[in-house]
This record gives sequence, structure tokens and C-alpha cells, in this order.
Amino acid sequence: MSARALPFPARKQEPEIEWSDYPRLQPGAYLGCCSWAGKYYDRQFQRWVCLLRWRVLTEDLQTIAQSIPQWFRLADGEKPRASRRGKYLSAWVAANNGRPPSRIDRLSPKIFTHRLAKVLVGDTRGPVPYSTIRKIISWETGPTATSGSPSVHQSG
Repeated sequence: MSARALPFPARKQEPEIEWSDYPRLQPGAYLGCCSWAGKYYDRQFQRWVCLLRWRVLTEDLQTIAQSIPQWFRLADGEKPRASRRGKYLSAWVAANNGRPPSRIDRLSPKIFTHRLAKVLVGDTRGPVPYSTIRKIISWETGPTATSGSPSVHQSG
């Protein structure tokens, strides 16, 4: 066969397809520190969501994995809102030392940040599973003054 021009143009170098690789841990109870908290409107599910990002730690506080997500469903309306029966409100109350919000509280997700907790790690379903925080089992440190709710200081 003689060398002649191909009947179609030569292909250009195609860009590689990238994807975000999320950390995966063995499911179970771990120590964790919430490093970031925020809320956003999820257009796919047409609802407000609170997202917490956790660092998972060993018992001697060495980082095992970073940015493990935990989601709380908020409201479907125009503004983010916590339902009385939703998981966000009960998690917020637990993070606030069991005290329900006062009328002036706005249930800021900042109450979760920069604190240690025992967390339950689980896997997502799908072709490429990754770890998520399924539940906050217990808080190891209390809320700070900048968490959105006043701290309780005991003397003695």
C-alpha cells in the first residue's frame, strides 16, 4: 500500500477527561473536625442544602482524610430554612450543647466549625463510591463565641 493522504483530517490532541477523586475510608466511627460549613441552593434537586466539610483524624489528632462531606437538606423555598423534623435542626441543637435556638438565633452553620466530634463515616452508592459523614455521634468540644450562639462559661 502506498503512502497517501488520509481521506479525513488528522485528529487534534484531545484534552484528557478529569474528575474529582474523593477520599474513601473504611466505614465506621472516627474523630473529626469540621473545617468548613456553608449553605447553597442545589439547582438539580431544587432545594437549599447545608454542606459541612470534615477532616477525619486518628485518636492522636493526625489527619487521615480531608474534605469529607456531610449534607443536610434545608428547604425547597426561596430562603434556606430548617424544618422542625429535619436532621439539620437536631444536629444544630446537639452542637449547641442541647439548647434549642432562641428566637434571635438564625441557626448559622458556623456552630459546627473548628470543633471536634465523633462522627460516623459511610460510603455513597454508585460506580465510584466515596466517603461521607453519615452522622455526628457526639461533640468532643463545645461551641465557640463566634459559632452563632453564645458560649456557656462555668466557673469553679
